[in-house]
Amino acid sequence: MSPTPEQIRATADAYIAGLAAGDLETIMDLYAEDATVEDPVGGGTVHEGKAAVREFYATVTALKIDATLHEARVCGNDLLFHFEITTHFDENSSATIDVWDLMTHDEQGKVSSMRAYWTPENMS
Repeated sequence: MSPTPEQIRATADAYIAGLAAGDLETIMDLYAEDATVEDPVGGGTVHEGKAAVREFYATVTALKIDATLHEARVCGNDLLFHFEITTHFDENSSATIDVWDLMTHDEQGKVSSMRAYWTPENMS
């Protein structure tokens, strides 16, 4: 049975909450065993399989991040969502990225593919 649009849409909320909390397990619970992550698209690295995805997000969740979800759209098993993250490196240094993520979900409702669309032009 395919996931409902509401279940797919909830992925965006859980993802943003996991980033903001630095909660690696919340993020990993969203992914299928054979998932791929490309962040950013065109950046040269595609993380393949849950172990590689975990390694990628372990680095991300170790940072202090504020995250805000702006918009989410569900089409079939795809979730396209727009959000902003601010990474705080120390008291005086941070970077904000305006991102669009495209997540494809499998029949169990797990993310099988995530592609993050941002470039240095989207950073401030």
